[in-house]
Amino acid sequence: MSMGWKFGKPLKEKVMSLEEPGKFLPFDADRGLVDEVMAKFDIKSVVESVKGKDENAVREAMERLGREVMKLTIELADSKYLDRTGEMVEKVAKQTGISFSHRLERYVELALLASRPTDRWNIAKATTKELVLQVSACSVQKALEEAGIRGLPCKGLCLASFETAAEKTGDRIKTEMSKTLPQDGVCEFHISV
Repeated sequence: MSMGWKFGKPLKEKVMSLEEPGKFLPFDADRGLVDEVMAKFDIKSVVESVKGKDENAVREAMERLGREVMKLTIELADSKYLDRTGEMVEKVAKQTGISFSHRLERYVELALLASRPTDRWNIAKATTKELVLQVSACSVQKALEEAGIRGLPCKGLCLASFETAAEKTGDRIKTEMSKTLPQDGVCEFHISV
């Protein structure tokens, strides 16, 4: 008994292949990415340059740093240091039409690794509607604190980097910070679409 179902093309013809035989791409971030980003952006130098400046100047410097680090990370991650993860994330997004959160998450993770390799962070949640990032050890916040700069002007660095990544991925994001490192022992960012 026919149900009148029409399948059209066989599934094999509808789905993009996720492998390209003979093309080597590692799954992990290349150490060269970290080296290039760290060579261009020295957190301690940036902190020294804002020492003694007012709150607005420090916040603006942190935001500028966040944008610049993310722009360089994206440029390098999508060209010179393209890895298997990046290739797969882009292919799956193209195939499914779903960009968030995985494309944005890739850039955020790479920017954290490349600019702050000693920081401790965790992706607590990643769905097509929400990304939750927790930072439990932050070299930027520590450097600011050691320089006598109080508060969390480094929040601007994170928020600006997320916005820059979202501009690249085309995701319209809303970001909230529900916890802070000094008060809660973790900075927790909820990024949603």
